[in-house]
Amino acid sequence: MVVEIGKIAQTLLDTPVGYVEETLSSIIRKPVYLNVVEQNSLHDTRYVRKVIIGHGQFPILRAIVKFDSENLPREVMTGLLQKKESIGNILRKNNITTERHVVALNFDSTRKTVTRDYHILCRDSLWFEVSEEIRLDFLSACQNS
Repeated sequence: MVVEIGKIAQTLLDTPVGYVEETLSSIIRKPVYLNVVEQNSLHDTRYVRKVIIGHGQFPILRAIVKFDSENLPREVMTGLLQKKESIGNILRKNNITTERHVVALNFDSTRKTVTRDYHILCRDSLWFEVSEEIRLDFLSACQNS
């Protein structure tokens, strides 16, 4: 079971920006939802966005994203302000290529949760700072339900 969870976690962690929902759905073989729980302006052009991706009552992935609207194109900000789509889908829809640079990656001692902090860069410019928690136990529960 640990080997399987590790393999699944690695698949998810290796997923390119914009394909997390598809990958999660493929792993559990069920549809997933994205819920923008909160999105607020922190100060002037700085925002924080809280997102959950899950299935049924299981919140598989929680993310907190910080960004500055001054660094983003208008079409990306328009998509973000609608609060309906993931950042990755907005970027894909606008044909914007980005890179993920991992800052920190940690598994808890029980291997039920993995946390990751990373930056999403476009042409070496920082667009998003992301902190996420992936519940491997919920992922496994969704696979087996």
